[in-house]
Amino acid sequence: MIKVKMMLQYSFLLGLGLILIACGGAAPTAPTAPAAPAAAPEPALTTVTLAMSYIPNVQFAPFYVAQQKGYYREAGIDVVFDYNFETDTLQRAATASLDAPIFAHGSGLSVMLARQQGLPVQMVMQQTQQFPVVFFGKAGIPLDDPTDLQGLRIGIPGRFGASYYALLALLYASNQQERDLNVQEVGFSQFQLVLEDQIDVAAGYAMNEPVRLREATGGASVLRVADFFPLVSDGVIVSEQMIAERPELVQGFVEASMRGLRDTLANPDEAFEISLTFIPEANLSTPEFERAVLQESLPYWSSERLGAMSETTWAKSHQFLLDLNLLQSPIEVEQAYTNAFVE
Repeated sequence: MIKVKMMLQYSFLLGLGLILIACGGAAPTAPTAPAAPAAAPEPALTTVTLAMSYIPNVQFAPFYVAQQKGYYREAGIDVVFDYNFETDTLQRAATASLDAPIFAHGSGLSVMLARQQGLPVQMVMQQTQQFPVVFFGKAGIPLDDPTDLQGLRIGIPGRFGASYYALLALLYASNQQERDLNVQEVGFSQFQLVLEDQIDVAAGYAMNEPVRLREATGGASVLRVADFFPLVSDGVIVSEQMIAERPELVQGFVEASMRGLRDTLANPDEAFEISLTFIPEANLSTPEFERAVLQESLPYWSSERLGAMSETTWAKSHQFLLDLNLLQSPIEVEQAYTNAFVE
């Protein structure tokens, strides 16, 4: 009896299934989740070389910050930092192909001198708004005016480069002649010579040698060239061809670098920690000194027109180079820089 009952139940279920099939029905199935959309491929990055005029150093903090925070990548750029000498960096930027872009970090004075030699380069972002070379000595040596240099033993690395231009600018601003001073070429040992009293004052960078002297002796006297004559200073330089034919690349690089500069000024502690990851240990003296170097650099980078170039400063620097025969003839100074990418 049980067997017969089971067979009847089976027949009923089978018949119900046939009826559902005949009516077009189907056994319910679990809904299938839609396939996730494929991730869009990351756009290819343009590799750009930033040719720098010094060893890895916290003076390049804004660029390190822009790299570490991905600002260059967001602009579609992969930056390679390359450290070299300034004369070489401008030559490389001027002759770089559009397929292998090179941006240089160097001085506006060098840009004008390079253009006289036929190198078509322009500054597109000025990092350092005040010329950073100073003359420094031990505390107690009066250095309030360029005329205070008279009677002192003055050390400069040589009659070339930023330190020599700084000396000439002070003489130019105060109507003095180099023959009025006791100037000695001492190479790059000027800090040690001041420390040992072998010379009285020396040319150096505001964020370097005076900081070291204060650490070593507890004080320093400083004569700032920027207080007496406005020489144009350092920034980002690129070829005219790159500006004309790849302006979007120049714009992306400058905007990312400017973001790094703003972040550095807003949070120097963070910028310092980021910078240390880019500086080989062999190039570090002590972290405390490097942090002081960065702090001393901030006022020189700050400006109401961050990254922009001053028409007045460039014009005065051009006239200075002409009057001292460092430029043999006038150049079109307004072609040596552009604010198009920072304003």
